[in-house]
Amino acid sequence: MNYPQQPHIEYTHQTWVKPATMTLKEGYMPLTDWDVVMFKSYTPMLLFYTNPEQAADFMNMDTLTESLSAVLVDYYPLAGRLVDVGRGRDAIDCNDAGVLYQEAVYHADLADFEKSGYLPNQLDYHRLFPIHFYTRPEDPLVAVQTTRFADGGVALGIMILHKIADKYSGCLFLDAWAKQARGQTYNKANFFDRQLLTIPEHTVVTDEVLDHYREEHRLVDDEKVTLAARDQDQPKYARTSPHGPAPLKSVVLELASDGLQKCKRDAHTQDMILTRNWLSTKEALLAMLLRAIVRSRDIPDNEPVKMVVGVNGRSKMKNMDFYFGNWMITRSVSTTKQQAKEADLVFHALQFRQQMATLKASLFHGLSKLYTIHDDMTVHYLSYQPNSSTHVTASDVSNLPYWKLDFGYGNPDRVRGYITAGGDGCLVLFGRSGQSKGIMYDVQVQMNVDAMRRFINDPEINKYVHRVLC
Repeated sequence: MNYPQQPHIEYTHQTWVKPATMTLKEGYMPLTDWDVVMFKSYTPMLLFYTNPEQAADFMNMDTLTESLSAVLVDYYPLAGRLVDVGRGRDAIDCNDAGVLYQEAVYHADLADFEKSGYLPNQLDYHRLFPIHFYTRPEDPLVAVQTTRFADGGVALGIMILHKIADKYSGCLFLDAWAKQARGQTYNKANFFDRQLLTIPEHTVVTDEVLDHYREEHRLVDDEKVTLAARDQDQPKYARTSPHGPAPLKSVVLELASDGLQKCKRDAHTQDMILTRNWLSTKEALLAMLLRAIVRSRDIPDNEPVKMVVGVNGRSKMKNMDFYFGNWMITRSVSTTKQQAKEADLVFHALQFRQQMATLKASLFHGLSKLYTIHDDMTVHYLSYQPNSSTHVTASDVSNLPYWKLDFGYGNPDRVRGYITAGGDGCLVLFGRSGQSKGIMYDVQVQMNVDAMRRFINDPEINKYVHRVLC
């Protein structure tokens, strides 16, 4: 009996794309302290391009690789390799080793996945990327995979090493690549002007700086580290275990303008409206999401849950628009299930306002001064709490032009993330194009299955969210 072929991915091509002209430089390009403290992990991004006309040369490989080779002349450090220079520091060997480029075929129609919102539990996200973990010095700083679907649609999976770039720098590179593919001029990155990060002479390490440092930088006590072991009574491929961590699920929330306006309106008191004391839509939205997540958690009513939000530091400094590297900081808001039940949306939205409005450049400078205290940078490495019921990480990339990344074949239909390190309680906020029928944002949320079930039934999610894709 002939059974129908199940959708699967077949790899068809792999190469190393190098700068179009040799850019070999003597010596290494040093990383800043803000780069060094980051994890050696890749920041993933997925762009989905539909091909309704089923054009045969859609997202042509020659166009993609030739434009990538050309743009790497200006972005040549990305074609290099990371080297350990001792005492916890890394640098880039600008050796033109190349960016990994890979092609694959997905034996299914992209249109089928488009209908359900390109959810990771319905698509084989894992195999849409050419690499997942940085494990050795030979691994690339940037890797790309073009996956072609049976109906001509394409998924572009991109991995950029967090050690060398935050999301803002990564998007600057992708924007340059897309414009080069269309024959347009692009913005060149500033890799070397470290004077932009110079600490002012009279910088003071304040209590705020120390508190922030202690919150994010931890020494690990090996005796207290426990690894999640698989339950021996659990079948190897079972999804649940009585003693192991709960399985995780991702959903996408579609947010339209009317729901966002309603959420923002409810985040203001009458006095705030009369005095024109306006909160932003993002402050109201993040507050609403935190409240819904906390209410969904199986924790005591008085257990604090913290949402950590990444903030682009370039907005607090001059002449940093094209700075390439890591220059982000986090702000956090905590609440309990009891507060999320009893307090109104205004209370939590004002907490976000307080955290965002009080962020100043002095915090960046104070942290930089702390980094200079020790020659051995391993003292400063960041630490997070993945798979924690009391920790939520939020990444807002809605202002980055991912949905404008047109390589000459049109804008992507959707942008998605592949949450690899954040674990239970991650969300990423993506922007939508103007052609999206009133939908302004997608919020990709990952949590354990039981909490997710309660989350999508939360009254505020039902009140403000246009649609939940799950």
